Amino acid sequence: MQAADKIRIDMMTEKKLLVADDIDPLVIFAPEEPGLQWQRIGGMAVLDEDSHHLEVCRMSCMTLAEAKAFAAADDRISFFFYVKHYAIMYHHQVLHAGDAVFFSGSPALHAEPGADCFEKPAVPDSKLSITAAPGNNWVSVQAQLQVPFLSSEQAHAYLWPCLRPGQDNNVENMDGGLQAVLSYSPTIGTGHHAGWWVCGQYVHAGSKQTTAQTCFGGPSMPVKPGDILSCRIVYDAATRSWLQTITNAANNNSVSFPVSIKQKPGQAHERNSVSFSLENLSQPRQRDLHQCLSLFNVIIKAKYPQSNLGLGLSSLPYVDHARLCENQTSLHVSRIILYSPMQDVR
Repeated sequence: MQAADKIRIDMMTEKKLLVADDIDPLVIFAPEEPGLQWQRIGGMAVLDEDSHHLEVCRMSCMTLAEAKAFAAADDRISFFFYVKHYAIMYHHQVLHAGDAVFFSGSPALHAEPGADCFEKPAVPDSKLSITAAPGNNWVSVQAQLQVPFLSSEQAHAYLWPCLRPGQDNNVENMDGGLQAVLSYSPTIGTGHHAGWWVCGQYVHAGSKQTTAQTCFGGPSMPVKPGDILSCRIVYDAATRSWLQTITNAANNNSVSFPVSIKQKPGQAHERNSVSFSLENLSQPRQRDLHQCLSLFNVIIKAKYPQSNLGLGLSSLPYVDHARLCENQTSLHVSRIILYSPMQDVR
């Protein structure tokens, strides 16, 4: 198989993973905006053997746009260099124009006039929130994520899409969030498995009136590194309740968590903020996290049309292709990069 054919197959495979859920199909969206804004470091490449263990793969006969798309779709890749003319790596390996070498972690750079380096951008502090206008609120969110490739030595890590309550009702003590949580634990604990596991949760962080934190959830499901998970949080107006469903594409296993939360009798808990977060990675552990983490194929639906829904998202360097549907109620984001190990070297 030729290298160019392999590239096309790999990109087609990733495209299939990004297809929207059948029960929530994408409607007609406006033309795509510019994608991730890679940080270019001109005249640099990874040439020494010390970084060899961080190499993910290398490809030939790529355009720069193809290399960026390939790297954006693989969370293992935090960085790549692209050969413009030719470059010489360790053991006298010669690379030619159109070759691209992809890495995890934060490899050491060396001067190389024939190549440029490109770093994957990521959300500062690993948290991004999108808010609907006052009087409007989100009625569903869905997102896909890939279980990271982490060793059993890693500490607790939490990655999730989350719906949080709106504030235009001026109820200060309502600060809970519905979260489809992917978590890693080195040992078996109460209600969860050792290794990677996922479940739907409701978390209330407390308030001025009470400092108590409330956290409860549905059944957990063990998952494996590389599994693709589809997470959905949907409001059912008929029952005034929320349903969280998480499905593993590797084996079609799923878990669900229905929850009904009221602000006051007869009034459903309004939600006009959606968050995407990675939390509880201490700094020493972050240095051991050699890959990026992202949520992709994100679709968020609001109750009412809003022309400025997601305004400004496309200008953020770590957001890939944000689009608003024609009826102005659904927002689609191809990918949000929540973490990159390159952040820890600055």
